[in-house]
Amino acid sequence: MSVLDDISAGRYALLFPGAGSQLPAMARRLCRSFGSAVDVLRRAHEATGLDLLRLCRDGTPAELAPPEVAHPAIVATALAGSAALREHTGTRWAPPALVGGHSLGHFAALVEAGALGFHDALRIVARRARLMGEETRRRPGLMASLSGPEPGRVADWCAACPPDLGVVVPGCFNGPARTVVSGDTAAVRWVTARAVREEDVWVRELTAGVASHSPLMDPVQRALAPRLAAVPLAAPTVPVLLGSDGRAARRTGELREDLLRQLSAPVRWNDAMRTVVGAGVTTVLDTGPGQVLAKAALLHPEPVAVALNFMRPLEKAVPLP
Repeated sequence: MSVLDDISAGRYALLFPGAGSQLPAMARRLCRSFGSAVDVLRRAHEATGLDLLRLCRDGTPAELAPPEVAHPAIVATALAGSAALREHTGTRWAPPALVGGHSLGHFAALVEAGALGFHDALRIVARRARLMGEETRRRPGLMASLSGPEPGRVADWCAACPPDLGVVVPGCFNGPARTVVSGDTAAVRWVTARAVREEDVWVRELTAGVASHSPLMDPVQRALAPRLAAVPLAAPTVPVLLGSDGRAARRTGELREDLLRQLSAPVRWNDAMRTVVGAGVTTVLDTGPGQVLAKAALLHPEPVAVALNFMRPLEKAVPLP
């Protein structure tokens, strides 16, 4: 069976990446080939006031670095990728079995599922990014990925960190042996240094620029809570993976509760991928930019993972007959 066959039969999950996945020219190829992608970026410009059509096609790394720009740009580009997929596959397209987004990408997933309005999502993302930027300038933080140790071991290191260095917690459980820690910069670096001393660990500091999914983001989550509690949500047309526990949900109450916890709670992405596999999905499509979620899917041997917007045109990632 081909990727196109799985798309036609709805045997696929459509996944949207999170913060730190921005790339220069991340929507340029999509915009050259698909008018629907251009339309998405124009609508995102209307929603946020940012010239996302230019930024996502021609923005420099420096322009794309601040969360106030990067976060709306990532969500807009990911939604442009899913729109381009529908345009490309035409009558062969069928709705996915599941949609999901890693952290920031959850907003794109809710839009894709018809649960959250496009303009509402982009405006919340823009406000969320501004608040995160302000909080990070007040209290700088860091995230780092640790590959190799079991999640429980990482949690023990976080708990052992000296309090005078600040706070550090497991922020994302991305795989059976892939955990992201998040918190105050000195505390995160204490944990990574101890990990390297005690075990065979591969450490990478992330470029997200904020300490998401840690207590450092509690003030932002509280500030966003009234808007998230009031934003209109509809029943999704397809099940949505919840970042807070990895389950697939259809009830608006569950979706809203997940949003209210989303920024300061850890991301249970490994559990979400287990849900994908358990649903009988045979293809995972990472909308991009990049291939972060496609690579994470490779930790689970069952599904085929395809990056729609990375090193090759979408037309080659999903070839037509």
